[in-house]
Amino acid sequence: MWNQLEVRQRYDQRIYIFMVLLVCLMLLLLGRMIQLQWVQYSKHFTQSEDNRIHISPVLPTRGIMMDRFGQGLAVNEVSYKITLVPERVENLTSVFSSLQQLLGWSDKQIQRMQKRVHRARSDRAVLLMDQLTWSTVAPLAARLHKFSGVDVVAGTHRYYPHAIQTSHMVGYLSLVRDVDIKEGYLRMEYVGRSGLERIFEKRLHGHLGYRHEEVDAKGRRVALLKTIAPITGENIQLSLDVELQNVAAKALGKRTGAVVVMDVHTGEVLTLLSQPGYDSNKFITGLETAQWNAWLNDVQRPLLNRTTQAAYPPGSTFKMIPSFAGLAQGLKLARGSTQCPGYIELADRKIRCWKKQGHGHVDMHDALVHSCDVYFYEMGDALGMSRLTQEAKMWGFGERTGIHLPPESKGLLPKERPGMGRRSWYRGETMITAIGQGAVTVTPIQMARFAAAIANGGKILRPLVEKNKPIHVVRTLDIKASHLKIVRQAMRDVVADPRGTAHRALSRAKWTVAGKTGTAQVVMMANDEARTSSDAANHQDHAWFMGYAPFENPEIAIAVFVEHGGHGGSSAAPVARAVIDAWAEKQRVIHEQVSP
Repeated sequence: MWNQLEVRQRYDQRIYIFMVLLVCLMLLLLGRMIQLQWVQYSKHFTQSEDNRIHISPVLPTRGIMMDRFGQGLAVNEVSYKITLVPERVENLTSVFSSLQQLLGWSDKQIQRMQKRVHRARSDRAVLLMDQLTWSTVAPLAARLHKFSGVDVVAGTHRYYPHAIQTSHMVGYLSLVRDVDIKEGYLRMEYVGRSGLERIFEKRLHGHLGYRHEEVDAKGRRVALLKTIAPITGENIQLSLDVELQNVAAKALGKRTGAVVVMDVHTGEVLTLLSQPGYDSNKFITGLETAQWNAWLNDVQRPLLNRTTQAAYPPGSTFKMIPSFAGLAQGLKLARGSTQCPGYIELADRKIRCWKKQGHGHVDMHDALVHSCDVYFYEMGDALGMSRLTQEAKMWGFGERTGIHLPPESKGLLPKERPGMGRRSWYRGETMITAIGQGAVTVTPIQMARFAAAIANGGKILRPLVEKNKPIHVVRTLDIKASHLKIVRQAMRDVVADPRGTAHRALSRAKWTVAGKTGTAQVVMMANDEARTSSDAANHQDHAWFMGYAPFENPEIAIAVFVEHGGHGGSSAAPVARAVIDAWAEKQRVIHEQVSP
């Protein structure tokens, strides 16, 4: 048996071991406490704050776009949106079911939202529904405390008051895509997709703000701690006059075509109409696939911007190019005349003038006024393709104008035509190029700039879409004043001479007008066939008019193109008359207002 001393020793040993273990435990706890409170303080403080404080972005108000007189082209309207942060929702299925019952959403809408939520980051707000009125969101706003992670956010949505008339220039927005998320956009934002909405995206967007809120363990808002206000995007004033744009649209009616009006001195674009247009507001509300397919399959191609993206044969509006080239080269024909019997013989064939009986004896002035083809067949033949192309390039054809609306077509000059291979270039091709037929194509914006250059003395301007921006002169042509005078006077007589091709449409315009009509051949069709064919309308020639006004002191240049419009004098020139009259009247009113 153990004596009392041994018992005492064993007891002391156990006490000692217990104390050592206790000290070790205390050291471990102290170490852990130091680790948590000292070494990892910042980390755990941040985590704690993250759980307690929820930081949510506040979207900036997008800058608006207005026309040169302050009328809204792309504006913002007050509305409400419903968002959801996935990680703060305990049961997504239950929440969606409750929201559907409360707000009357359809199954299809719910499916679309669920798909959007599953693609999003769990800690970021996802847009469920946008452009809602207060009466729509009020039932949810009153019950938000029951929907953790769901929020009603007051904001704005984009609206285009002149959507169809300005769609190709102003463009449209649509909800972000995955590629935009990678660039830093939030899932509930809209991004410029086309037109100036896309070009000016960074300037219009603005900068995000943030809202710091204290939330409880279930993520419900307890208090608003701090707000960093967003910075509104820049407002942009365009050079466009939307009233003039609407006049042009009304004058074109239901026909397909384009109208471009430029300030001849600054290059500011006053009208840039491509018709038909499309309703850009439909992209904001969520474009239906059926609507998109309808636009894609529409034979009138409403998504095509005909002012800058489409190129067409210029017809007789091109005849000033061989005129300037002939004068510059000192060709005998440029100062002389020729006989037009209604055709010109080339080898074993005849190339005909549009006037079967011929124009008789014509010089350059008469040839431009009456649009004689034979005179310019001979001029083109005398110049040769190289000099003709060189002159056209000088005046800006075959190159992009640089307007701030890419993608822009360069048009085509025959020399640059691809795929000719080893085939020879024929004289006849040069001749028909001289009258704006064959392979040469130009865009309406190039044609308007050409008219402006004739009016301003040879300055090739970059078209500007913003008001009061520095003038950009691409180059100034070294052209003799006497040559300009000859061509300008002929263009004036296209309107003033009773036999001029635009006399009927423009002789009584409010301003004196100088211009040139054009009829661009599309597909040869016999007269009888054209009259009886059900597709005859699509085989009619294209109609052009280009010019400037007033003749004595030019202010604006204009190009009108009517697809399958027939004759330029009867189809395109009346549209120009409506636009020029409207602008002249506006200038008269402005002048009276500022005059004492």
